[in-house]
Amino acid sequence: MLRDYSVREAMRRISTYLNNGSCNTVDFITHDTLLRASTDEDMKRDIESMDIAVATSNDILQAGSFSSRSREKEINSNLFLKGMLRKFVKEKRSIFLISETDARLQGFKSALCTFYDGLNIISSAVREETVGGDDTIVNEINGCMPDIVLMNLESPDAETFIRDNKMKLGSQLIIELRDVSLRINGDGAVKRGGIGEMLLRKFFKNAADNYEKTAEAENQDENPATSMEEDNGKIVDI
Repeated sequence: MLRDYSVREAMRRISTYLNNGSCNTVDFITHDTLLRASTDEDMKRDIESMDIAVATSNDILQAGSFSSRSREKEINSNLFLKGMLRKFVKEKRSIFLISETDARLQGFKSALCTFYDGLNIISSAVREETVGGDDTIVNEINGCMPDIVLMNLESPDAETFIRDNKMKLGSQLIIELRDVSLRINGDGAVKRGGIGEMLLRKFFKNAADNYEKTAEAENQDENPATSMEEDNGKIVDI
């Protein structure tokens, strides 16, 4: 189950996370992420343990049967990501970047600066080039003590890194940002389209429909609703 928050509530939580003395986690969830998690129990648990799991497509909320026009607009306009990065700039928060290859790191940095060129990026790491692996990266992070760790890794590597290293880091936030949220139009909205994305969305919809039918068959005597209001968030059971 994933808990979905409005942008207003998610931003309120980000403010809390930046000041609560703990290392909190945010994962931007895609169709591909959920499809992988559907066959990987460890990855599923890792995603469900995130403090905020951000839906990057309205299809994900539709699968939970409670998509709304306001949330669709928030998702399509990339409102949460833009608001979060703007907050980091305004508060002069220090940021450490992680990506798998140098080419991806440079693309990641360029994409972030497309949103706001005032981001305080103090250091970075490339996983494939780091001798000693993730332990070395953790030491590098703790050596410069950034407020935020921004990652652009593939699943399940992203979730595994967070699970294995969350308690070792002195940062306030670890955020996994995926390519879909970084491909944007001139106004910062998510750029949709492409045959690959269309096929993935169709496959995801079919998988979600099949899940829903199976769940209904197994719970005929129970309340058929698969989502509810709880603690200012909505629960997506997929």
